[in-house]
Amino acid sequence: MATQVRDFDEQALKELEEELTELANAQFESDAYKHMLSVPFTLKGCQEFFKQHALFNLNRRDCWGYVQAKAPMPVKQFVWDHETEELDGVPSRGGLNHYELAVKQGEAWDLTPEDYYNTEPLDGTYTCCQAWISLSQNEPWRVAFAASSALEYSNSDDIIRGGGVSRRIGEKLERELGIPMKKQVSNDEHTVAEIEHAQMLMRAAKQYGQTPEDRAQLLDGAKKTWQIDRIFRGFLGDLMEKYAD
Repeated sequence: MATQVRDFDEQALKELEEELTELANAQFESDAYKHMLSVPFTLKGCQEFFKQHALFNLNRRDCWGYVQAKAPMPVKQFVWDHETEELDGVPSRGGLNHYELAVKQGEAWDLTPEDYYNTEPLDGTYTCCQAWISLSQNEPWRVAFAASSALEYSNSDDIIRGGGVSRRIGEKLERELGIPMKKQVSNDEHTVAEIEHAQMLMRAAKQYGQTPEDRAQLLDGAKKTWQIDRIFRGFLGDLMEKYAD
């Protein structure tokens, strides 16, 4: 009987992973993603895009803090390891944390640190960031954890056919503005880092996704965060379009 239960759990977790993978790839087939990736970058459009995206970066740090507060101890450790890297930086980034790396990257499109520090969230950024905060604060921990980790999952080159959004945006900048990936220090780093970060979701599922209800909560969190993400990406596409030639 124990073997049957274990086999059932393994199969159920495999099915969960397969569904998550298909949903993550479906983001790139959505109207919002297609719009964002089809609008040509101008220098001004690039600047406005990345100033708002840096605020999304800061929002991630807040959301992970709320997730960690309510999660069980092993999951707190997953989050701690992830956020230590994001907040303290790693040698491959020159010791820069995730936000500092985004600000450093701005040099490639003529932005100064002050340009980032003085940026206010536009309506789309503010609304989506508040929605992510609400998910992190108010949902059960599995939903909240999945909501944050699914954004890593859907940016992994191992999971997304054709490459995650960091790679696709990086290649778009190369094609349209002639900015090589090596100068896009944040995009370049995240084409590698997200491969490892994406593993958190299924690591937690293997420990805390043992019942249908548990797995449903993990899937629910992923679906909800990808809904918000589609709104955010559509907003970024509209923002770029304002400055397109």
